[in-house]
Amino acid sequence: MGHSTEQDKWNKISTVSDYITFLEDDSIDWKNLTESFINPEISGCWTPANIKNLPDVQDVLDHEPTIKADELNSTTMTDSEIKLHKDHNYGNGYDRHHPDQRFVKIAELLGFESPSVWINNQPPGALMARHVDTISCLVNEQIRDIKSEPFDRDLRQPKNSKPIYRCFVALDDWHPGQIVNFEPHFWTNWKKGDVCFFHWRTTAHSTANTGWHDRPLLKITGTLTDDSWVHPNHKRIFDYDD
Repeated sequence: MGHSTEQDKWNKISTVSDYITFLEDDSIDWKNLTESFINPEISGCWTPANIKNLPDVQDVLDHEPTIKADELNSTTMTDSEIKLHKDHNYGNGYDRHHPDQRFVKIAELLGFESPSVWINNQPPGALMARHVDTISCLVNEQIRDIKSEPFDRDLRQPKNSKPIYRCFVALDDWHPGQIVNFEPHFWTNWKKGDVCFFHWRTTAHSTANTGWHDRPLLKITGTLTDDSWVHPNHKRIFDYDD
C-alpha cells in the first residue's frame, strides 16, 4: 500500500465497520490499494466441480438488469473506484441480475452458507477493469449482523469467520471471444455447470467479451459447510436435480 496516510488508515482497521469506512474513503487511491493485495505466488484459478442439469438462464437475461454493464453504480463500487473507472472510460463491466430461487439453489447445492449470490452477465462489447476483490458486496449485504465483529486485515474478512470463498458457475458454454483472465492464467473453454474458484485475496483479474454471445456467470461468495471438495484430486460432479 503506497502512501503512508493510507497505510496508517489501514492499520487502524479493527472491526468490519472500520473496513467499510476505509473502503468508502474517497481519498483512497483505489488502483494502488487493490494492486497492493496482489501476490503472484498465490494467485490463479481452478475448476474443481461441474454441476449437471442447470436451468436455462435466458429468461433472467431477458429482464432489465439491476445494474447495466455500461453504468457506474455505488452498489458495486466505492466513490474512489467510480472515479477511477470514469477517468479511464470503464463501466460496471457486466449486467447484474437478481437470481431467482432456481439459481440460489445452486449455491445451496454447493454447500454455501448465507452467501451473496448474483448473476453477472457480460454482454458483447463489455469490459471489466483489472482489479483485486475486496468482497465488499458480501460485507455490505451482511453489515447489520457483522459490523461490530473484529476484522482480519490479512485475510480481509471477519476474524471469527470460517474461510470465505468466491466462485463463478458457468450458466452457458464458453463462446469464442469471451476472455476471463485470472492472472497469470486464463479461464477458457468452460462448459455449462463448470465451477471456477480463484484466490480472490491475491489474484488480479479482468474480463472482456469480444464475441457475439452473452457470457452469464453465477457469482457466489461466502463460507462453506464443507470445503474439502474445493481442492480435490479430481473434478467433483454435482447434479442439480438431486
